[in-house]
Amino acid sequence: MHAHKLNVTIQDDHRVEVQLPTDFPEGPAEIIVLATEGDADHLSAQQRMLAALTELRSVQLTPEEEEVLDEFEIFRKEHPSGCRPMSAVPS
Repeated sequence: MHAHKLNVTIQDDHRVEVQLPTDFPEGPAEIIVLATEGDADHLSAQQRMLAALTELRSVQLTPEEEEVLDEFEIFRKEHPSGCRPMSAVPS
């Protein structure tokens, strides 16, 4: 089976022209057209995620939460398993 992926933009006339590579075999083939999310929708989802992360980073931790993080950091140092320290998480 041979496959060729091509990203296109569907115009108002809803026509698509495809030129395949010369080494693509001749004969019967199946064409499937998949619509993707619009860039605006995708960008909007990214913006919402970034806003949520920014809000989470601005939350003040309680003393108990700080203690848990400190204890976790001690545990992480005593039991290294490839985890990054909390201070290495980009803000």
